Amino acid sequence: MPVCDLDKRAPHGKKVMGLDVVVWWDKNENAWKVFDDMCPHRLAPLSQGRIDQWGRLQCVYHGWCFSGSGDCKFIPQAPPDGPLACVAVYPSTVQNGIVWFWPNTDPQYKDILTKKKPPYIPEVDDPSFTFQFLNRDIPYGYEILIENIMDPAHLPYAHYGIMSTPQPRLIVKGVCL
Repeated sequence: MPVCDLDKRAPHGKKVMGLDVVVWWDKNENAWKVFDDMCPHRLAPLSQGRIDQWGRLQCVYHGWCFSGSGDCKFIPQAPPDGPLACVAVYPSTVQNGIVWFWPNTDPQYKDILTKKKPPYIPEVDDPSFTFQFLNRDIPYGYEILIENIMDPAHLPYAHYGIMSTPQPRLIVKGVCL
């Protein structure tokens, strides 16, 4: 997820590799966090919540508040010394202006990003290199996307008027129309 598409003031719901996640800025740890997009209490999407004044992710349903570690730090309807819950946290990092995360919340992977890092693309960090991030949700798998990209014959029809492509000509009995 490109950082330039994220707002630090609000949580962002994303579906990545079939996983529903919420990406949010933890101002206390000064880092982007990736959690399961589901409050452990009533399974409400955390992405529909907000960031509270203490920088915690707050559930939209009952206001449960989670720190960047995934621990529930406050339940408005419970005594302060009551039992608390936690939400599943994905190990995450930012590299080349992209939020990367390890797609497993099992505790054995908590420190995985110290051993396995995302691919580094030096050109993206080079100020003389010009690039643009594009992010688009598509309602189909990568197989269809690759097939579409590899099929230039559809361009003048499916993308009519969008791209500057020569229009096909019809030849009838030796006369070009």
